[in-house]
Amino acid sequence: MRVAMIGPSLSAQGGIATLARTFLESQALQAHEVRYFPTVGEGGKLRKLAQMARGQAGFVGSLLGGFTPDLFHIHVADGASFFRKMTYFQQARTTGRPVILHNNFANLEELVARSSLHESLVRRCYSAATQVHVVSHDMASDIRQWTRGEANIRVLFNPVPAAEFPWSGPRGDKDHPVVLFMGRVGERKGVFDLIEAWPQVLARVPQARLRIGGDGDLDRLRARLAELGVADSVDVMGWISGADRLQAYAEADVYALPSYAEGLPVSVLEAMASGLAVLSTNVDGTPDAIVGGETGFMHEPGDRTAIAHGLAQLLEDVELRDRMGAASRARVEEVFDGEILSRELVGYWDEALRAQPSSR
Repeated sequence: MRVAMIGPSLSAQGGIATLARTFLESQALQAHEVRYFPTVGEGGKLRKLAQMARGQAGFVGSLLGGFTPDLFHIHVADGASFFRKMTYFQQARTTGRPVILHNNFANLEELVARSSLHESLVRRCYSAATQVHVVSHDMASDIRQWTRGEANIRVLFNPVPAAEFPWSGPRGDKDHPVVLFMGRVGERKGVFDLIEAWPQVLARVPQARLRIGGDGDLDRLRARLAELGVADSVDVMGWISGADRLQAYAEADVYALPSYAEGLPVSVLEAMASGLAVLSTNVDGTPDAIVGGETGFMHEPGDRTAIAHGLAQLLEDVELRDRMGAASRARVEEVFDGEILSRELVGYWDEALRAQPSSR
């Protein structure tokens, strides 16, 4: 099978690049010819415009040069990503081949609500796709509503290469238990709620430490930590990747992501693969990952009291967090492992190829 997969640069930051890499590196996809076409990467506006132009030229040039994929698989997010990918979508449809839209957005409803024209655009695109892959049941419900039931939806969770996240069993008691946060520093991921709750956590567990990995509004973050008087207990690491990212998970005891909007957060799945209990919010796809009371706790977005209480409870109770961490690891191995989901993806590709063009 020949597949043209379209998405952000594989070296880009963020969940879509991570899940694309996981799929492409899986054994399940090695039996197929998958050619990846990057649309954009990191950098300023001018650099991104140049990347977008090169991406379009490379894609169209490959098609005109004789590359004839059996199907197209397009990764879609919200914001500018949606419009960028719709160009590829329309180009792919002209070939008459099946086209799959694989969605990992957090706020596409904002585009839908912008105007009736935007709502119509979303409805037409998703209704016309051969398949629409979504990363959560909540997302499936949204797209079903937006397309009035016309989209051909398949739920495909975000994959995690569990074997790459070392876990040797419960961590046990530590003198300075560590809470870890990974994600862009800004409002959506809830990191400012986390640091506002942190003094309450320290009141109960004064030896605790908080580590924050991510780029974004770091100056504002550091300033607020100083104002709260807790800077000495917080390590602002900036964006980390590769071995440093794995080490951060391995050294942590609890993972926190009190976000306001998500697709299916890859960092939560990575934390679970690392054997961590997780405290996060009951939003979007997160409940597909976390089993409340079993692999972690969930609370409503913005509830700083719940953040403080949940973290303190996990930090105070070694047995509880170790039990939840083991359950987290087991859930990833059973449900979210990259090889399992890559085989599922190939099955969906086969299904799309078997479908008669007249059925769509």
